[in-house]
Amino acid sequence: MFHFVGSVALTYLAGTGGVTAAAVLGKGMVRAVRKAVAGNLHDAGVEALAALAVPAVLSYTAMSALITEVVHRASELAGDALDGATVEQPSRDAA
Repeated sequence: MFHFVGSVALTYLAGTGGVTAAAVLGKGMVRAVRKAVAGNLHDAGVEALAALAVPAVLSYTAMSALITEVVHRASELAGDALDGATVEQPSRDAA
């Protein structure tokens, strides 16, 4: 049961991520084609490269926000646990 639910959830997340990336990529490519038709090939190339980079940037931003949140919450939990500790840690020179 859990394998089925997990695979459905993973498929849903991958599908929505793929659709979002395709929409952002398509929007950028439409901008690039519009600029190329207008005769501005330099800006069209810049738009095309930006369209290819945006999905990667979105993924990086989302993952860095997730990792930052996890580290922040883990730090808070560890800080609370370490506040209650009364045993001194030995120094490195003691060994």
